[in-house]
Amino acid sequence: MRMFAVSLMALAVAGAVSAAPSEAPDPLQWMEAPHDSKALEWARQSTAQTRQALSALPGYAANLKELEGILAGAPTEPDVMILGQRAVRFLRDSQHPYGLLQVAARETTGNAGSWNTVLDVAALRKKEAVPYELQAYGLSEACLAPAYTRCLLRLSPGGGDEVEIREFDLVSAAFVDHGFKVPKSRAFANWLSKDQVLVAHAGDGQPTSIAGWPVTYSAWRRDTPLSSATPMFSGKNTDALVQANTFDLNGQSRSVIARAIDYSTFELSVVKPDGTSLVSPLPQHLKPHGILGRTDQHVLVQLTEAATIEGQSYPAESLLALDVFAADGARRVSSVYQPKDGEYLDFGVGGIGSDGRRIYFVINKGLHQQLAIAEAQPSGEWTSHTLIDLQPGETASLVDGKTNGDGVVLAVSGFTTPRSQYLVRPDASRTLLAQDPTLIDASGFKTEIGTATSKDGTKVDYFLLHPSTSKGSLKPLLMTGYGAFGISFRPGYFDAYVGGPSIKLWLERGGSLAIPAIRGGGERGSAWHQAAMREKRQNSYDDFIAVTEHLIANGDATKGHIGMFGQSNGGLLAATLGTQRPDLFSALVSDVPLTDLIRMRHMGMGAAWMNEYGNPDNASERSALLSYSPYQNVREGVRYSPTLVTISTEDNRVGPGHARKFAHRLMDVGAPTYFYEDEEGGHGVSDALRNPELMALRMTFLIDALMSKGD
Repeated sequence: MRMFAVSLMALAVAGAVSAAPSEAPDPLQWMEAPHDSKALEWARQSTAQTRQALSALPGYAANLKELEGILAGAPTEPDVMILGQRAVRFLRDSQHPYGLLQVAARETTGNAGSWNTVLDVAALRKKEAVPYELQAYGLSEACLAPAYTRCLLRLSPGGGDEVEIREFDLVSAAFVDHGFKVPKSRAFANWLSKDQVLVAHAGDGQPTSIAGWPVTYSAWRRDTPLSSATPMFSGKNTDALVQANTFDLNGQSRSVIARAIDYSTFELSVVKPDGTSLVSPLPQHLKPHGILGRTDQHVLVQLTEAATIEGQSYPAESLLALDVFAADGARRVSSVYQPKDGEYLDFGVGGIGSDGRRIYFVINKGLHQQLAIAEAQPSGEWTSHTLIDLQPGETASLVDGKTNGDGVVLAVSGFTTPRSQYLVRPDASRTLLAQDPTLIDASGFKTEIGTATSKDGTKVDYFLLHPSTSKGSLKPLLMTGYGAFGISFRPGYFDAYVGGPSIKLWLERGGSLAIPAIRGGGERGSAWHQAAMREKRQNSYDDFIAVTEHLIANGDATKGHIGMFGQSNGGLLAATLGTQRPDLFSALVSDVPLTDLIRMRHMGMGAAWMNEYGNPDNASERSALLSYSPYQNVREGVRYSPTLVTISTEDNRVGPGHARKFAHRLMDVGAPTYFYEDEEGGHGVSDALRNPELMALRMTFLIDALMSKGD
């Protein structure tokens, strides 16, 4: 799940709630507590059995050796984050699976000079005897402008969502003595000035949201105890999440704090240094995830429905800017862009960025992408135009950074197009910053965009990567997807969504790969997302099934040789398809999944996602949940396909209970089931660099189940 998801307060939107039906006793409820001794013993024994069984399959040793060889080669280039006159990156390779934080001065061309390591996370783990993982996203906000030398780093013991926040100096390459330090908890921190931060944490009995995240932001001065910080803003304990952005423009400072009442409903407030706050005039129904991006003086949001704001009418899907520094009584909201017919703005990860003044954003047209640019004029209006047209099957992603008007970092990749990062300037000129090594011969593959018809007649687009020439009559196919929270999956070059470099083992043996753009995602705007929420969740599964059957009918896949894998909500997708259509999917990998939608609210952050999936206390929503919730739909007497379920003990986002219970239930009915629990890794446990064994086991499982000649 993304950090922004949904909340219990959705009930106010969804309508009246009936009396809560009593939950029948769950015989496997004991498996939900992450560190319960009995549950851990079961997980360890099951993991050992899985290791033994899958490593004994033909080809495992060769597959592991091949994967380790790929990982030992030139590493994937990390995001190059430009911060003023320096660049920062977080490099991971086979020698440094936990990563190196590196810094370089920028040259006159705009490119990065020599990289210097300032933090080796593995060395820190060894020195402090704590299994830290660095959450390296968002460094442009973590590092203090304009010098960007002091950064508030997020260190996660074990890879979960609880972090220590510690002040780090990029110049001295050391943590700051007596610097800002927030003890381990779910926490956020933003710079207000060099000697003051805006902090929210869930430790010491601080108030939290329904999902356990902090809701109170306080101003904390250097060299004072955290307990003395002055409260500046408080959300409600019924909120899903409360997050802040801080601004400093010409000596004026502001904070914008977004309450995610649920992950479709947001309230934005502008907070002044004296603690006074003003609720913005924006409507509450906004696209996930509330604040999509920012300039030096604006936050950016998108409407899910038409609205009238400050006397001005805006259609649904409008991209709007809120001026954080507007004078009292002045107009605060302006229209940046209104999509044309057939256009949809893709604001998943990397869908929007800024150089401080201008806004850069990605437009989708039938799964084809364009990069557009918008700039505010002295009148306050915005002008925009297309900057770059991408090729079919290419994906654009804007990299986090602070370029001070010098353009943005754009990453372009595809299934067979190595990811290239460019500094793209407002005149569309490009400077190449980094390019991934070539892992596969692109001439041997073809990327297509197709369309299938779902059960209710809805047209569903998909991406398909397949060999240019058939290697025989057998056409094995792997499929993946997501389909929730308005998040879109798109082609990337051996990225995490498809298992990283491990997928090379599949492709080079003649396999194909498909990603259906199912409902619940953001490929066609808010309506596409909303068409698979709550009682309509089955639409998402019907879409995936329809694309699968279409590919079989077209001769692009051989029935009996089709597998499905997915992560998080994609893990739920895999588990659901495995229980609904074991005849269609012959092997499944359910990674860090949700599987018990009835008790979801009692595990991880599940209480915050009920607007997306439904509330089991609402009779109609409970009925819909029970119709597909995988854990409740495992039946005696059904011939289930082989299933591999993977999780981390430290995944406190979904919680390990979902994976454990689902695997146990499959085992109870005699289904061929494999379970693997890593005691580190958090929600990103399936990572080839830190655990090549797991990914080699996974690929061996899929190759063995789907590429053999027999049915």
